[in-house]
Amino acid sequence: MSETGNFEYEINLIKKDHYKFEVDFGEEIPKLLMDESTEVPGGEGKGPQASFLLAAAVGNCLSASFTFCLSKKKVNLVSLKTKVRFKRERNEEGFRRISKIDVDLFPEVENENDKDFERCVEIFKNYCIVSMSVEQGISIDVTVK
Repeated sequence: MSETGNFEYEINLIKKDHYKFEVDFGEEIPKLLMDESTEVPGGEGKGPQASFLLAAAVGNCLSASFTFCLSKKKVNLVSLKTKVRFKRERNEEGFRRISKIDVDLFPEVENENDKDFERCVEIFKNYCIVSMSVEQGISIDVTVK
């Protein structure tokens, strides 16, 4: 991802075929292929849909924030599994929107009764830039040039 103008990062997408887009995050990160599902005429399901990536980003960020908190508190995290579920519904105008995202974290730690573990359970969400941004609403400006 490269720095650009007033923004910190830039991601570039290049249309490959039908609904397939190659996502270029920059030199250090492998490119990602996104596609629509076969439910969409022309979609082939060759990569994740945007709504899947949004839900995955929320789950990943919360998992990383929880891991970070436990690490700072020196709580030994043995393993962590995360389940993300999301719901897409039509709004009043008939357009599909993500209406709900549920994230369940299943940590295994050496001592769950540790006060530092409990403290992380209370505060880790505050460190997740993605979930807190989505929850508060993000300003998005769109232009076609």
